[in-house]
Amino acid sequence: HGQSLGAPWAGRLQHATALPPGDGYILRRPERAYGTQTTIELTEQAIRETLDAFPDEHVLAIGDISVPSGGTISQHRSHQSGRDIDVGLFYLEQPAGYPASFIHADEDNLDCAATFKLLESFLATTDDDGGVQMVFLDFDVQGILYHWALDNGVSERRLDRIFQYPHGRGSSDGIVRHEPNHDNHMHVRFKCPAEDTACR
Repeated sequence: HGQSLGAPWAGRLQHATALPPGDGYILRRPERAYGTQTTIELTEQAIRETLDAFPDEHVLAIGDISVPSGGTISQHRSHQSGRDIDVGLFYLEQPAGYPASFIHADEDNLDCAATFKLLESFLATTDDDGGVQMVFLDFDVQGILYHWALDNGVSERRLDRIFQYPHGRGSSDGIVRHEPNHDNHMHVRFKCPAEDTACR
């Protein structure tokens, strides 16, 4: 049945693939950094593309994916089947306490160029097998990125495909949706890989 079984909020993981330590990012809790092979490979690809474009950027915090066998994990309602990953943001200056902890983002500290590149690198996988299904990010942080991108030549039409902002927290627009307590990281959810026949 593949690696990911069931749903992200009611599932488990088998034959897990670990996200290894790498240049440019820190695993906050390596014992929770297990996912499907596609989740791991596409995450590494997105980080690599971003750091290739921004080689002087500070280290990136990588949060939880799943535990090796999946299932219920503390501090999360999902992250059960290896297809959810919490990824930190980039800042104009590396904040105190980061990457050990995620740090609240606002207009004064968020590096919009690097963070938007990271988000776009994840979203570029939406047509891939096991690619990105959805991203959860605070509505106000979406707004910061939205206005930066609009000011830097990204079309409103494209931004409307990416963001729920400015249509309201309950809107079904965009791949990036509001979730409370996600003003300091993005939660990336990947689709079921084709070979994972028990994945939902």
